[in-house]
Order: sequence, then C-alpha cells, then structure tokens
Amino acid sequence: MVYPCSLRLFFTSFIMHCLFGDFNYDLGDRFRSYFAVDYDLTRTLVSTLTAGILSLTIFTFNLVLVVFTTFSGQFSPRMLKNFIASKATQRVLGIFTGSFVYVLLSFLFLNKRITEYYFAVPLVATFLAMFSMGAFIFFINHAVAWLQVNEMTDDMKKEALGIVQSTMKNELDQYKVEDFNDTDAHIRQGKGTPIQAGRPGYIQLVDFITMIQEAQKDDIVIKLEYTIGCYVFETTPLLTYWNKHGNNLDEDKYLEFFSIRKKQTEVQDIEFSINKLVEVAIRALGNYDPKTATTAIYQVGEVLVSISQITDFSHYLVDDKNNLRIILQEIDFNHYLYHGLGYIRHYAKDNVIVSTDILKVLDLMAKSLNPRDYEAVWDFAIHTAQGFENLFLFEQDSQQFYSALRNLATTTDNLINYDKFLKK
Repeated sequence: MVYPCSLRLFFTSFIMHCLFGDFNYDLGDRFRSYFAVDYDLTRTLVSTLTAGILSLTIFTFNLVLVVFTTFSGQFSPRMLKNFIASKATQRVLGIFTGSFVYVLLSFLFLNKRITEYYFAVPLVATFLAMFSMGAFIFFINHAVAWLQVNEMTDDMKKEALGIVQSTMKNELDQYKVEDFNDTDAHIRQGKGTPIQAGRPGYIQLVDFITMIQEAQKDDIVIKLEYTIGCYVFETTPLLTYWNKHGNNLDEDKYLEFFSIRKKQTEVQDIEFSINKLVEVAIRALGNYDPKTATTAIYQVGEVLVSISQITDFSHYLVDDKNNLRIILQEIDFNHYLYHGLGYIRHYAKDNVIVSTDILKVLDLMAKSLNPRDYEAVWDFAIHTAQGFENLFLFEQDSQQFYSALRNLATTTDNLINYDKFLKK
C-alpha cells in the first residue's frame, strides 16, 4: 500500500523534528508564558493518546471487516479487496498508523533530564488526535457510501472499463492488424516447438510489448495457447513458437514475460473483473433482490459496450515492420457476452422479470454496439427466449418479454428472424 507507507515515513521524520525542537531549542521554556506543558502532563497526554489512537484504529477496521464479511457472503468475496485498495481507505489507514507511530515514539523518547517543559510534542500529539477523529468520521461516511449497491457496482464497473482501456486499447491496439506480412505461413504449417509453463497457477500478466521485441530479434512467430486468467499446470504448453532459422533459442527468456501466480488479478484480466459484477448479480438473485441484480446487469452491459467499441478482436500482433510475431487466442464479442450475461441468464432461468431485463439491456447495448456484433447479441437473445416458452405465469409476463425481444430485433435489424421465431 503506497499511502500508509509514505505517511508513516512522513510521520517518523516529523517526530524527529518535533523532538529536536523541544530538546535542542527548548521550545517549552521559550513558550512557557503562552503554552507549555511540563514533563508529567506531556507523558500522561502522550500515553493516553497512544492507547486511544490504537483502539480507534482497531475498532474501525474490525467494524469494517465484520460488515464486509456479511456483504461478501451476500454479494462477492472479492469486494473487500476493492474497498481496501481504494485511495480513501489507504489514506485513512495511513493517518491512523502514522499518528500511532508518532505518539508511540514520542512517548518512548520523552526524557525529563533533557528538558522539563515541552511545546511541539504535546501540541502536535493533540492536533493528530483531533485529525484522527476527523479521519474516523470521514472513514465511516466513506464506508457507508461505498457499501451502497450502486456505489459498489459502479466502482467495479470503472475498474473493468479501466482494464478495457489500458489493456485492449492503449497497450495492444498499435500492434493488432488484420493484414500483415505473412511470409512464414508455410513454416507454421509444420509442428511448432512448445514451451511448458514451468509452474502451476493463473496467468496474471503478459508483457506483450517486450515479447514482440524479442521475437523480432530472434525472428520467430509465437502462438499463445492460453489467455490471461487461464489456469495452467507445470507441464502445460504455455506457448508454441516457429523458428525458421533453427537457431538455439533461450526458451526461459520467454517464460519471464508471463506472471503465473496462485490467484487471479484484475490488472489485465477483463473477464475476472467482469466476473465480480456477475457474482453480485447471481448472489442478488439467490437473496431475492432483483433490483440489485438488474443494476449489476446494466453495469455489465456498459462494460460489454466498451469492449465492442474499442477492440477489433484481431488476434494477430506484428512488429514495427508489420511482420507477424504473436498469435493470440481467437476471442470474439460472443465470448465476452457469454461470460458477462450467460451465467446470469443461467441462474435467472426461472425468473421471467430478470430475464426480461436482460433483453432490455441487450437492446440498450445494441444501440451503441459495433454493428459487427449485432448477430452475437441477437443469437444470445434468441437462446434466452427459447428457455421461456412454457414458463410464463401471466399474460403480462409474455407481453413484456416479447416486447423487449421485438425492440431488440428492431435495433439489430432482425424483424424477419423475430417473426420466424414467433411462428415456431
């Protein structure tokens, strides 16, 4: 955590300056006529604030952990990490721990033999105690606001949108192409050389840019057998390469471009980030909270729209000379659509109202999607509708459902297919 560490360093340096002012410049004697505290009162004050600030810190985060344990069971166990990683939380943590470090070390270095009266130490300690109380009030308000479902899902959505922008657009777009110099196509018809992962775990990060540069130097073509977020075994072929010159290749060098660990992270894994919103929707359905489920569904839809608008789903990466260097797994919009709304559809299969909301979200998405992805959206909607042919309890359920489906058909220019579906 950046904020707590930096604040602790700041407070440690600040302690030295306060003690130096009281010990070397006798600020207590100089300001005795205005404000100065003798040794006994200073020691009592600092010792009391040490215990008080520590108790405040422990109480605050114990309360948060209890609340989030409950919320993790209701929505998603990955919510706690998002909350702890927020800047506001880390700053408050830094204020609490920094204030505690200050009063603790001040209590340790107080010395009656050096000076009888103190000015800077008790004054700053009192100020930090008041500042910590203000931070405590701010933190409670922050936690209460963040615990609201709309705030939680919006925070997860922003995280997913950030990954889409940074990974899919900023990092890889300049290397993705449809047309390239495929002079080595005949070489790839043969059997390539696989490189095993070497250790089990989830693929967390891939350094694509450096890998392209090294592949250009070695004049090879690489195919990634798995995507970010996949779990691999120690003996799993992680990638395959074709070396047209037959030179000796440092295979370990290419394994260093992969970060494989025990758990998934959101840094480059857009599916894992979307899955947080999916978990919130599924847990909400299980807790009979359709409003929360609908909110999460709309947030997932916004992320899917961003994916459709930003990426062209090309799985070829080239170097600066337009030569093919990396072949990615073939992933299209239908893949993200299924992982985003497919799981929710499965758990909402007996809930006509939520399924109708899914169709409404699809229609809202279609109005902003790349027309290339209309077919994927329409196929998803048809498969959703096929599961509800005999589950409508009331006539209004049927009207709302098929009205939403017709609106989607109009948006995606599938009215003819809609009529064919009704005839069936």
